[in-house]
Amino acid sequence: MTYVLVGALGFLLGLAAHDLAIQALSDTDPLRPFVGTCPECRTNRGWLKLRCPECGRLVQREPIVALASGLFAAALVETFGFELILIPYLGFLMLTMALLVTDLEQFRIVDRLNLRGSLILAVTLAVVSSVEGDTGALLRGLGGAAAYFGGATLVWLAVRGRGFGAGDVKLAPVLGLFTAFVAWGALGWAVFATALIGGVLAFAMILLGAARMKTELPYGPPMILGAWLAIVLAGIGTFPIPT
Repeated sequence: MTYVLVGALGFLLGLAAHDLAIQALSDTDPLRPFVGTCPECRTNRGWLKLRCPECGRLVQREPIVALASGLFAAALVETFGFELILIPYLGFLMLTMALLVTDLEQFRIVDRLNLRGSLILAVTLAVVSSVEGDTGALLRGLGGAAAYFGGATLVWLAVRGRGFGAGDVKLAPVLGLFTAFVAWGALGWAVFATALIGGVLAFAMILLGAARMKTELPYGPPMILGAWLAIVLAGIGTFPIPT
């Protein structure tokens, strides 16, 4: 029952994340989750309407994002149990799902969401870990944030921003924080999974004719999915995680 409840909450957070993503792409739109904002015309159609009354767009990726969010949320119970630490991780889930959508929509990791959200989540994680007496994991997470940020910066400098933008660099710290909080090994597997997912997606798009060798593809989604795969697979013990 716990898995179902947390999974259902994750599904709702996925819907909220999609709303926040579409609204954040405009610097003037207020951030209002759960209004069902249409990505095409920005009308708040609500989530009970499958077709936008203004532009006629059918619901497309929204349930996919919500379903993935629900599955990741349910998997968190396996990683941490039904504990207070779920609060910052569910917030991390909503933020990363929103940033995944913005990067797919406009190749942007929106600072309006990422920087504010990362700061709030870092503070929340610090408070919860202090309450639960898990400051060692917090220090490890902060080290992971610094390491991932440093590595991402080196990649950005090496490729001169082509295919790996400044937004990806600014995304790295929060991913490093929440993966290394689990274990150093989780951060390592997140980086490995990111490279694997990015390579597979790029190769698949080239085969399908959707991209050419010099086409730049968003790298934020592989980074986000890689982090979540590492967190989930660490929880279910699929691979060894050295602490």
